[in-house]
Amino acid sequence: MKPEYFEDLINLCTGISEQENKLLPLCAAENVVSPFSKIPLDTFLQEKYLLGGILEYQEHSNFVGSKKLYEIYELLVRQCNKLYGCKYADARTLSGVNAVMTLLMSLFSAGDTILISSEEYGGHGSMPKICRRLGINIIEIPYNYEKYDFDYEETNKILQSQKINGILICLSDIIRMPQLKKFDLPKECILIFDATQILGLIATKSMENPLEWFPEEQKFILMGATHKTLPGPTCGLIMTNSLELAHRFDTLINPDYLRNSQLHHIFSLILSLMELEIYGQQYCSAIINNANILADTLTKYNFDVLKASPQYTYTHQLFISMPENDAKKFYNKCLDYGISINFRNKRLYKTCGLRIGTQKISRYGWQDSEMQSIAKILRDIRSYNQFSQDISNRINKLSANKKIRYTFGSDYYDIIYTKLHHS
Repeated sequence: MKPEYFEDLINLCTGISEQENKLLPLCAAENVVSPFSKIPLDTFLQEKYLLGGILEYQEHSNFVGSKKLYEIYELLVRQCNKLYGCKYADARTLSGVNAVMTLLMSLFSAGDTILISSEEYGGHGSMPKICRRLGINIIEIPYNYEKYDFDYEETNKILQSQKINGILICLSDIIRMPQLKKFDLPKECILIFDATQILGLIATKSMENPLEWFPEEQKFILMGATHKTLPGPTCGLIMTNSLELAHRFDTLINPDYLRNSQLHHIFSLILSLMELEIYGQQYCSAIINNANILADTLTKYNFDVLKASPQYTYTHQLFISMPENDAKKFYNKCLDYGISINFRNKRLYKTCGLRIGTQKISRYGWQDSEMQSIAKILRDIRSYNQFSQDISNRINKLSANKKIRYTFGSDYYDIIYTKLHHS
């Protein structure tokens, strides 16, 4: 006997699978997780609870077997220390936004004032809303649109003249590393950098590591979601070298603000970080190289690709400036062809434009020739007013070549799979 809506379920599964298979993924917000990293996701780990913090095991009122499960936390800390050089690493929060919310609730009080990144230059749109809901006063950080970085001179004037409890930087749109070391941080000011978009690039030394800029006596946190240039499961990863600061939120995250820390996701993240350890430099080099090749080719086709001189970009992202009506039209045509792309209406794009990301297509091992093909497809979509079957066929041909690269082979896969499923 079938559930009433079982046929609807089958149709939905078929529809979303066909859509994904045909998709040309140019969205900067998504990546693909390897079968190796997915091994823990359907294991008994998803059913397990573990109470307490990362800094030390909580014996009181914990669950049977939790002492052994705590070793997952310890392994994550060691793996993050190897890649990021951090003393504390915590992936118990459920996502990047959840991690920020938890840190704000743990480290600040209603009535505090923090500096925050503005949506106009790529700041995450949720952050002002969350701060206001928590009663935290916000001041937007001054920005230099020519340099694609903050105006540190003006920001430091604010830090000197007002009581600022913290700085929260969450950039969804980023083509170069902000030079956060230029902030003159007051002693008690907490700096949180949500590097969601570039965590993979930092881990592989493809970009500067801000953790190296701040001594442990300064209150600096590097954090982010783990599913952009770090091609892992959805987690919020929090890292710092200030153990004094970590003590302030470690046991608030769990058990106070969440109970189920999704151990299967944390274990999956460890596997993704191990992939980065071995294959990450090659992968992240391809990401940045592909982004600049695509940008250069689009520029030759008269797209106005913005530039973080001397390169177009130092990340996986491209910014294309376009008049609003043209951008909307182009964006909708891309959707019709099954191309994921981000429409942006903000000053960072010189009023309006589109954001492209190369992190997912690079995971498939795509290189120069595929970037040339994508540029031609985007050029022709812009030029043709009517739907073109030729363009659709070219997209389908590209999309048929989606095999995940930069991961371990069957030998390592079989070892971990067997240990977690059949031991």
